[in-house]
Amino acid sequence: MDEHSGHKTVSAAAERTKKQKQLGVTQRKFQQRIQEREKELQDLRQAVQSLKRSAQTAVEDSERIFTELIRSIERRRSEVKELIRDQEKAEVSRAEGLLERLEQEIAELRRREAELEQLSHTEDHIHFLQSCQSLCAPPGPGDLPSITVSPNVSFEAVRKSVSELKERLEDVFKAEFKVCGRVEEVSVLEPQTRQDFLQCESVIKP
Repeated sequence: MDEHSGHKTVSAAAERTKKQKQLGVTQRKFQQRIQEREKELQDLRQAVQSLKRSAQTAVEDSERIFTELIRSIERRRSEVKELIRDQEKAEVSRAEGLLERLEQEIAELRRREAELEQLSHTEDHIHFLQSCQSLCAPPGPGDLPSITVSPNVSFEAVRKSVSELKERLEDVFKAEFKVCGRVEEVSVLEPQTRQDFLQCESVIKP
């Protein structure tokens, strides 16, 4: 081997040693990047699983709460229905009592009116004068209270209360769901252009 060939061999060996060091540095950077990405991958998988568990818990809690709310509303609905029926029963009973008394009074008035009609046609002056004293007295005003049975007004307070409750519930739902937390998107940025790729590549180059 001549001196020139030996010099080339030494130069190649020295260059190889230099490049070998650079290669080692690059390999370590790749390994570091792989470890970082694997850690990110693991963290992302854990985040996805945590997100799924949280979503499932939120669904179950929401279902339970809404079920309880519906049951509560159903109980209130039954209570309001019972209240209306009780009020209806009381008012109908009162009205039926008044109806019976009115029918009795009308029957009595018709009886007296028939007696007056019969008396008006009698030709017995003595009988007429004797009977007229008792029969000719005008009917009194009666002792029945004023009758006010209005199907539209009687339950207006209940209907209004239920309607206002519905509006308040709708307002609460609108307000609450506006401030509910939104699940943030998990985004992974990847190089889309050659320039992006070169920027990423420069990080691992010596």
